[in-house]
Amino acid sequence: MANNLPLKLATIALFLAVEVVLMGGFTRITDSGLGCPDWPGCFGKMVMTTDTETIAHLQERYPEIHVAVHKGWIEMIHRYIAGGLGLLIMGIAYLGYREKDKTPNYPYLVSLALLGLVIIQGAFGAFTVTLKLLPNIVTLHLMGGLIIVSTLMYLRHRLKRLANGDTKAISMRMPVLVGIGLLFAQIILGGWVSTNYAGWACPGVLSCAGGGEVQYDFQSGFNLFPEVGPNYEGGQLEHGARAAIQVVHRAGAFVVLAYWLVLLAVYLKRGVLASRKASHFIGLTVVQIVFGYANVVYAVPDSLAFIHHALGVLLLLAAWSIAYETATEQEDAVYGNVRHA
Repeated sequence: MANNLPLKLATIALFLAVEVVLMGGFTRITDSGLGCPDWPGCFGKMVMTTDTETIAHLQERYPEIHVAVHKGWIEMIHRYIAGGLGLLIMGIAYLGYREKDKTPNYPYLVSLALLGLVIIQGAFGAFTVTLKLLPNIVTLHLMGGLIIVSTLMYLRHRLKRLANGDTKAISMRMPVLVGIGLLFAQIILGGWVSTNYAGWACPGVLSCAGGGEVQYDFQSGFNLFPEVGPNYEGGQLEHGARAAIQVVHRAGAFVVLAYWLVLLAVYLKRGVLASRKASHFIGLTVVQIVFGYANVVYAVPDSLAFIHHALGVLLLLAAWSIAYETATEQEDAVYGNVRHA
């Protein structure tokens, strides 16, 4: 590929996409999701006001939320970065349109799909605010961000191969994709914990009740269509429902851990995967577990909750890196268009 600009832009876009997901988590964790109750501006403007009298007036006008300068700025910074990412992906799609006829096997459709994903993600960003942090919308917003990150990583990988003159298709191993699916589901479940304010529901380290009894309400905890209208900041669920969400999240962590330990052991034994990649993933997993339990012990402080969120994103990136590391190349057969690994 003669033009390396798409690869450079995809690299920058991937960095920005990760920043958007991290900033989105920070916005949620600091209860800044309604720091600007309108969209796309903040109280009708594109910057958060710092005028004391205006803040007091806004508090009277919006008594259902806590109007605070820092919350407004956190939310707007999140939107600024997301807006910049959107513009960058528009540029990538435009370059893809120009390159698709010049460069064989250029991933133009991936660029176009990214643009569609960003438009949908922007709509969910608006719904997150206008529907007052409705848990299923907030969780879908997180899911969209992770899908965009994953798609950008795939696009960057394809463009990097083209830049090196490699036009062969690759086939990722199904066991790794299953592991990524489990990890992705666990991160989304963590988002469900967060948006329902269930992180505080289980004070016990080895058990939810910490020695007492809890009446788990799985039906209410995993009601994917909650009532539209209430302000969900702070959560609306009873303790039993929040505890149910938390224990499922913990159980999911053991499932993901067991699967990946077995998978990495098998791939290392077969010589399919470099030990450095496996060690990196295991190290991130160990640190993630430590911070998960630290959140329980210290009652989910903002700093530890954000680190837990960030480590989840890094684990997803590491998992995709393993998927590309262990992928096999496909070649066109001499006769026909039959492909084989």
